[in-house]
Amino acid sequence: MKNLLLSALLVCFTMFAFSQSLEIYHDDVLIPDESAITVFGDPNDPLIVVEVDVKNISSDTINVMAKKFEVSVIPGSSNMFCWLQCFPPYIFEAPSPDTLSPGEVSSEFSGDYVPAGNAGITIMRYTFFDQVNPNDSVCFYTHFFASTVGVEEIGNENISVSNAYPNPASSQTSFDYVLPQSTASASIKIHNLLGAVVREVALNERSGKVSVNISGLNDGVYFYSVVVNNQTIETKRLIVSR
Repeated sequence: MKNLLLSALLVCFTMFAFSQSLEIYHDDVLIPDESAITVFGDPNDPLIVVEVDVKNISSDTINVMAKKFEVSVIPGSSNMFCWLQCFPPYIFEAPSPDTLSPGEVSSEFSGDYVPAGNAGITIMRYTFFDQVNPNDSVCFYTHFFASTVGVEEIGNENISVSNAYPNPASSQTSFDYVLPQSTASASIKIHNLLGAVVREVALNERSGKVSVNISGLNDGVYFYSVVVNNQTIETKRLIVSR
């Protein structure tokens, strides 16, 4: 009986310890923890912005903190974020929380990027966490893509690229794809957390399946981008695990 009681207590403690109290929404769509959002702009834009909502899905009132982390930054650019108020680039953690009741949603966050004429991709990670329990957290990545390349509008209905499978993957991962007739060039690029391209494979046919050899990559989190006519169509997460 004592062993059963101890086991039950351990299960309850484990569930409590690893339960997540916060969710992130982008354009009213739930964003899984550690997902990536890509936003586009011109290097001469005064500001490129990402906005998300944060929801308290627990049964308790939570004082929610926010912080940023620079994964990979284009030299000469700058970045800020807002959480209840907006902060200068040298502030990495908001000093005050937004207090959310059970079920309440906060729209107080924005991530702001100033390319200052510099082309390239800056990658930021934004984390929201319980002030009294920082391990109770949720985060997302933003790829701020500032490019002077003219973007040809491509109807999403003409492009179909599957999620990477398997994912997590150990030696290789694959994609099924269908591209529009207007495709001049297409590829799938895999980036590490610093933004460096570690694998790239061309999509040479209008449709088919392509596999990427990842056997030489270290275990960890990567991102893969589908690039069509020099336009990044989407960016998602890939886990390498053995």
